[in-house]
Formats: sequence, structure tokens, C-alpha cells
Amino acid sequence: MSFMDFSSWPRDQEQSFVVYEQRTKESQSKAFMMGIVAAVIVFVAALGIYAGVEPDKRDLSNGMNMSNLTKKSKTEPAKAAEPPKTEQPAPAAAPAETPPASDKK
Repeated sequence: MSFMDFSSWPRDQEQSFVVYEQRTKESQSKAFMMGIVAAVIVFVAALGIYAGVEPDKRDLSNGMNMSNLTKKSKTEPAKAAEPPKTEQPAPAAAPAETPPASDKK
């Protein structure tokens, strides 16, 4: 592969940079190949985990009360909500009178 002249330097000075251009091209090729190998390894590991690990089969909705989420039919008459019955508390006893303070000097 020939590298083009890309600067306005004389040809003999420009040729001294060809070594660096070749090294850069080789490094880019190696990095690209290592990236592809790493991607294949990650893909194979992910595929192995997906195919090899059994999913969790527990029923997490087992104890949930779903009756409050269903819509009630319109033909059923609506029941009027009655206020809860509460007992009236006994009246509080009158506070005891405090004796007047004595003035002892």
C-alpha cells in the first residue's frame, strides 16, 4: 500500500513519516479485530446465560386481593354507606376544686 503525500514538505522529509502511518494503520486493524473478538465473546456469554439459566417461576400475585380492582356491574344496586356506629364517651367528671392557698408568713 502506498501512502499519499499529504503535506507541502519535500518528498524525502515526508517519507520519514511513512513508518508512523504504517504503525497507525496496523494499530487500527488490531484494535478493530480485538473489538470484534470481544463482541463475539460477550454475545456468546449472553446467549449462554439466556439459554442456560432457568427463569424464576414463583407466583408473586398469589396473595394479592384483586376483588377491589374489578369493575362492579351496573345492574347491582349501590349500597348506601352507613356511618360507623361509635359509642358516646361518658361525660367527664367535674374538676376538683383546689383549696385556696394559705398566706403564712
